[in-house]
Amino acid sequence: MKKALLIAIVFGLVLSGCQQPTDVRLVPETYATDLEIVPVLKPDTLIASAPVDSSAILPSEQASYSGQFVLHNVKLDAGAGRIDSFAYSRVIVADSVARYVLRPVGFTGVDLGPVLLNGTPLIRVPHRITVLALSVRDTALIRGIEYVGDLTQSYQPNTQYTWTAPLSPHGPISIGIRSPDALTVQSPVGGSTISRSQDLLVRWKGGNGKLRIIVSTYNPLTKRTVPVLELRPRRNTGTGLIPASMLRQFPGGPFFVFTFILSNRQELTAVQGLTGKILVQAASVYNSYIKLQ
Repeated sequence: MKKALLIAIVFGLVLSGCQQPTDVRLVPETYATDLEIVPVLKPDTLIASAPVDSSAILPSEQASYSGQFVLHNVKLDAGAGRIDSFAYSRVIVADSVARYVLRPVGFTGVDLGPVLLNGTPLIRVPHRITVLALSVRDTALIRGIEYVGDLTQSYQPNTQYTWTAPLSPHGPISIGIRSPDALTVQSPVGGSTISRSQDLLVRWKGGNGKLRIIVSTYNPLTKRTVPVLELRPRRNTGTGLIPASMLRQFPGGPFFVFTFILSNRQELTAVQGLTGKILVQAASVYNSYIKLQ
């Protein structure tokens, strides 16, 4: 079950294109809260974005990096009896821009030779790029390769992880990062129904990383999520308040997912022989699927 889910998620990171977020306009209010609330920026309309609830990277960020070395532990909480989790690593490094109808739609994944995470080889797979449909169906392109690994049984919080590519044509590569603490969420509770007429206190536990919360609309039939808002705690105190006046401005609905991301990340611009901006991230991700009415 978990293996099948992991495979689906890994391919979903590459193949699934999110719909474009609805424009969100926030009305300034004079209330006291320790959460900065900002709308999520739209990516280029031709670029398909991996879902934030599994990729832990915003669409605009996905489009800006020419490489990713990521390590994510993900929990899906839709209520009692509907909780699952998985962990994975993904490595993709670009050597050129991929184009479709003369427009850039992503990057071509370069062959780095064997890539290992803490000494364990990752699996080479085709790097697939989904171009959002201009007419009826999306177009899937294969451009180079990437590397993935199932870490569901081996992932550890607060642990040093190092990717190595000793035979890379650009020269030996070694990139390390430490995973954050385990992340748990007490509010909103997965599977719960929340009133827009009352303030919502969000609560979580987890440190040794930077926390942010992404609010996405969720379609239970298609399983698609569309990120619309980012909540940025000014300090990781474990609590934050969303006033009822703000909840009433949340778009659409009634189903949403609150994606809590506790991460350590670096942005590298000078890696052995590689060009462009590379994201290095280790994150604990907790998704609470809720109904807002």
